[in-house]
Amino acid sequence: MVLGAALTAAAFVANIAPLVSASHLIARDTASNPSSFSSQTFDYIVVGGGTAGLTLASKLAESARVGIIEAGEYFPDDPLIDVPKNFGQNNGNPKYDWRFNTTPQAMLNGRVVPHPRGKVVGGSTALNYLVFNRGSKTEYDSWSEIGNDGWSWDQLTPSFKAVSNYTSITDNTTFPNADTPANANSQQQNYLGTDGPIHASYNSYATDLQQPYVLAMNAMGISTNSAPQSGNATGIYNSPTAVDRATGKRSYAASFYTKNMNNTNFVLLTRAQATKIEFSPDKKDGNVVATGVTFSVDGSSYTVKANKEIILSAGVFQSPQLLELSGIGNSTILQQLGINPLVDLPGVGENMQDHAMSTQMWQVNPGVLTWDQLRINRTFALAASQQYNTTHDGVLASTINA
Repeated sequence: MVLGAALTAAAFVANIAPLVSASHLIARDTASNPSSFSSQTFDYIVVGGGTAGLTLASKLAESARVGIIEAGEYFPDDPLIDVPKNFGQNNGNPKYDWRFNTTPQAMLNGRVVPHPRGKVVGGSTALNYLVFNRGSKTEYDSWSEIGNDGWSWDQLTPSFKAVSNYTSITDNTTFPNADTPANANSQQQNYLGTDGPIHASYNSYATDLQQPYVLAMNAMGISTNSAPQSGNATGIYNSPTAVDRATGKRSYAASFYTKNMNNTNFVLLTRAQATKIEFSPDKKDGNVVATGVTFSVDGSSYTVKANKEIILSAGVFQSPQLLELSGIGNSTILQQLGINPLVDLPGVGENMQDHAMSTQMWQVNPGVLTWDQLRINRTFALAASQQYNTTHDGVLASTINA
């Protein structure tokens, strides 16, 4: 647990979750069953109803018919997703998480490292820690420089703005050496929109650790950055968080589903796992052509076709896995596994890069307020829950921001 808050899911849910009020959003799938889904006509099939898949499907559904295949379910009004301070509590829970693990790592003394990945509508944005930031300008520009036209920082910025809904900061005093709220908002609004589906806002609650932590970073020569969305993401900064401050809830990719619930062009099938990409027997300009997807629901297999494209958005692990199961990958590996190679593409499933995270736990002096109060102080926890239910703010609406 980050910042020494060694709070178990069971303890936190027992203290807080039953006290958090639910809204009245009704969950409903736009595909009634797998048979009806597979019999429909779609322009596009998107595999994976997660971060990228739902975003892209929503855009395509403005002018085309899109079917989305998602292995997980939609969980509205779920405190382990919605309540910001519950971040991390659904990691490792099979209801929400694929629970992938590495093989034993030789350089970690044989340890197996978990890699949580979202198995829900909204994907891993339902499991992450709600920090709303992005990479550096040079990283995006490098994509363009190696031949990906349209992927430079300047070209992507309009999309960054379109997807976001920025709530201005009103008080920056708890973050030492930060810019004034007026200047910070002016900077952020150059790179964040105000009417997109994903909210970007600031914590209204800070523990007693925030100020000394920031000052310690400053003392080591790490300056406070008041415009981290500008393409310069270096330094210590008060990051926006993916929280809708009006409701106090996590804002995540499921928003693209809820906004399309009544859009007949947008058809989502849940609890369906894609097992193979289907290809035309005829090649086009020497290339194989994807025409459909085979998927499984409760042990039964179905196939759905697309008139235009199959879009693979099943995540960093399962997108390459599905390609390999479909015959695209390292032909030597595929043949060893009894898979007929269609395209010899040795890079599939290789060279994954990840950012590692390590945590530290420290004992603080008596009277220093930390998130641990939710675990050890029942009175504090009850008051926090009542505040969250009433005004949708406070400690339960907070998450990592520095």
